[in-house]
Amino acid sequence: MTKPKNRQRKNRIILFTLLCSLLLLSLLLYYQHKERKQVMFRSINIGNALDAPRDNPWDVTMKAEYFKAIKNAGFDTVRLPVRFSDYGKNAPNYELDASFMEQIDSYIKEALENNLTIILDFHHFDEIMQNPEQYHDCFIKIWEQLSVRYQDYPSKLIFEILNEPKDNLQGELWNTYLAEAISVIRKTNPDRQIMVGPDNYYSIDRLEALRLPDDPNLIVSFHYYEPSNFTFQSNPYLGFPDVHNLDWNGDANEQNHIKMRFTLVKKWADEHDVPIYLGEFGANKQAPYESRLRWTEEVRKQAEDFGFSWGYWELASHFGIYDPKTGEWDENMLRTLLP
Repeated sequence: MTKPKNRQRKNRIILFTLLCSLLLLSLLLYYQHKERKQVMFRSINIGNALDAPRDNPWDVTMKAEYFKAIKNAGFDTVRLPVRFSDYGKNAPNYELDASFMEQIDSYIKEALENNLTIILDFHHFDEIMQNPEQYHDCFIKIWEQLSVRYQDYPSKLIFEILNEPKDNLQGELWNTYLAEAISVIRKTNPDRQIMVGPDNYYSIDRLEALRLPDDPNLIVSFHYYEPSNFTFQSNPYLGFPDVHNLDWNGDANEQNHIKMRFTLVKKWADEHDVPIYLGEFGANKQAPYESRLRWTEEVRKQAEDFGFSWGYWELASHFGIYDPKTGEWDENMLRTLLP
């Protein structure tokens, strides 16, 4: 009578061992997947340059030398906002201007030669925000061209679908447009990382409305400028022309506000199993300097504590920390980002 019992015991041991092995394998695959996706970028935006209107340059002149300076400062990634729409929206079949695209090629290569990851960001397509249906084909055609043009470039080139969708491009319409663009890119770039964000200016509060395609190589971005009366103070274009000398003291309540907001992002990211990139944060130069230092450092530290990649806005304009005339950095601001 003991042999059947021994056999049953042995079978149970074998079954238990098999289940444990399957569980261990599943855990290993899970953590390998998480490790592959969670790549930390410490980046800076080159704003107010290539994102300016085609015939109306702003205050930053684009220069190849910026990439070397950014690398030498200690950043590992650069986000390059580009107003591609101005160079294709009025052309037959929305063909991008050849000479402009040669410039873009040179900047991407310069970044890669300096061992920087570069995020190619489709920025300030204002027309599609107001008239999505009218500019839908232009949007898709531009991504078809970019995808083909850069399909053989290294994985350090990342595509960002569209910066800060807003106004009439929101909700399910935005979800449809981003899915179409990703589908177009995947025809020629099956494994390239692609960045997307929620509508209403990449708002934290609109993450719940964002619908992601089933794609293992997506990064979700959000932007953070809270409190906006501090970060945008004295700026007539962003609604705070009469706010001056407003401090940010970094007390417990102010720190906890950031933590609360980033906790919402982290919870959503974990539920959807995607890495997060804080693509823009900054306080402009009209903010009191010591407060600007405190705010920038606290946002950066908390982003890293939550496991978010980040990109400071921006290099050399109203939020800038680099002087393109002298080639010198604001060392105090630089240390808040790269201590």
